[in-house]
Amino acid sequence: MTSKFATIERPKTEKKEDKKRMPNKITVYLAGPLFGIADRHHNLLLARELEQFGFEVILPQKEALKFFKDGKFDLKAVCKNCFEGATKSDVVVANIDGPSADDGTAIEVGMAISKQKNQTFPGRLRTNPLVICVRTDFRTASDREVGINAMFRLANKIIEKPAYANSLEDVEKFYEMLAYEIYQNIVSQLII
Repeated sequence: MTSKFATIERPKTEKKEDKKRMPNKITVYLAGPLFGIADRHHNLLLARELEQFGFEVILPQKEALKFFKDGKFDLKAVCKNCFEGATKSDVVVANIDGPSADDGTAIEVGMAISKQKNQTFPGRLRTNPLVICVRTDFRTASDREVGINAMFRLANKIIEKPAYANSLEDVEKFYEMLAYEIYQNIVSQLII
């Protein structure tokens, strides 16, 4: 798959311990509801577009399949995997659509915010993990928003991008634009 833009890569470090724990690509953990087909479709479309920018996207709905055995999930293992994704990724992008954000997503955002550290290394993000919340609900209006918990204001950025798409072509364009806005927010946090 060819990138739409240059891949954002971290610089190679001279420290051996950094080489072991730093992947070359910026990892994005995509937090959000995933139990209905519409949620899963949203996640897949956004992941696809973010991957076009060179990000390594961790998609919990795919990760959970590792823990499916004999017709059921090992929920403790799924939760541990989600914890690691939300706290060890470079960026958490959280879908907080709806009258109330998904409770699992809210927990993942809280865990990521609690693990944030400021960094000063060139080529790294200023804050890690960077937390970006996304609302595509067209009922969104920040000046009178009552649909999201105020605690989400602790995120580094809330992107409010109401979706009015009524055709598949409009949906494709919408996800391209949303991914680009997320990309811009991530790039703006890189230390040069």
